[in-house]
Amino acid sequence: MQNYINQLIQDFNLAEDDPVEEFEAAMLEIKESKPIPAESILGVSYEELPPADRMTTEQTQCLLEAMLNALSAKGTSVCFPGNGVPVALAYSELREQFKKGFHTMPGWTIDFCSGWCPDCAFADYCTSKDDTWTTEELEAERRLQAGDQ
Repeated sequence: MQNYINQLIQDFNLAEDDPVEEFEAAMLEIKESKPIPAESILGVSYEELPPADRMTTEQTQCLLEAMLNALSAKGTSVCFPGNGVPVALAYSELREQFKKGFHTMPGWTIDFCSGWCPDCAFADYCTSKDDTWTTEELEAERRLQAGDQ
């Protein structure tokens, strides 16, 4: 039994030698690949999705849930950053993703976070930004980007 245990430990040690190379290579391949059109994956294109302002809140909620369920069935999770995100905002941002297309692989997560808070649609609902931005700094950067100095 000890020989077997020793062999298992050696196998784990080999995996430990270069723990992230395969993962990094896979992520780089995905990043450099073109997204797959939404219609190819989900059977619905961006153009078929009505803007949020043309639906009731209930209609928007139902359509958003259907979109999330379909993506989940394809192995893609969606996480909206923040608390109390309005349904219309969540729907509109996910709808924009339909325009761009999707990277698909089991376990893929769309979190809408680029790491740059000033132009984030969810910044007013996200508490993660509070770790690096004060309200004043965020507003000043937004004004600067808009050209309002």
